[in-house]
Amino acid sequence: MKYLVGIGYVNRIDLLSLALASIKPYLSNTVIIDNSSNKELRQAELGFSDTRTYTPPVPLTFSQTMNLLHRFGAEQDCDVILFMHNDAEAADGTAGKFLLAIEELQKEGRNWGVAFTNYHALVAFNMKAVKEAGPWDTILPHYFSDCDYYRRLHLSGYEQVCTDLPVTHHYNGSSTIKSDTRLEEINNKTFPLYEHYYRVKWGGQPGRESFLRPFNQFPLNPAGDYLKPYEKQFNP
Repeated sequence: MKYLVGIGYVNRIDLLSLALASIKPYLSNTVIIDNSSNKELRQAELGFSDTRTYTPPVPLTFSQTMNLLHRFGAEQDCDVILFMHNDAEAADGTAGKFLLAIEELQKEGRNWGVAFTNYHALVAFNMKAVKEAGPWDTILPHYFSDCDYYRRLHLSGYEQVCTDLPVTHHYNGSSTIKSDTRLEEINNKTFPLYEHYYRVKWGGQPGRESFLRPFNQFPLNPAGDYLKPYEKQFNP
């Protein structure tokens, strides 16, 4: 099984170091996407030489980061992609057990789309499902984007698997925003706007949706032949 692990980074190198230390079995398959405003990982010494760092031309939102990880997965002909929040820390043994659980899902031929640990503090996606469900909605840069994507996976007929493997999400998550007063202020002002957009798109709040298609009319996957241009790009 070919897989790639992505970690999106904005701030808190101390938490990123904890995250990496907790997923040692994955490190040679891990890429950190540096979305910090000053590209600080270029100068940082994380102490994990097996990992790679990709610095985009401009910092990406959460949804853009996930779509970039989709592209990397397609380019590298991956069966599965994993994502870990940089403020998460897997319990001892979780990384290996999670990988074994994913491999078992693949061997059983189950029609799974996403596998959770502590929700999506550490999460895995079946690339087959990703190609069918399409990209994350970039109009939802952070909050509500997960509700939107997992709903589209579900409506596309893919199973959502809860492994319940222990992963700590430090400070109850959102450490990126909680550690930057400017980001926190922006989030406080825009959160109601994204909540409203989600309600309009799905006919209700998360858990109370009434539409089975976005805006009650558009296809679940807004991008036809999603990821086709990137498939086997480096594997002719």
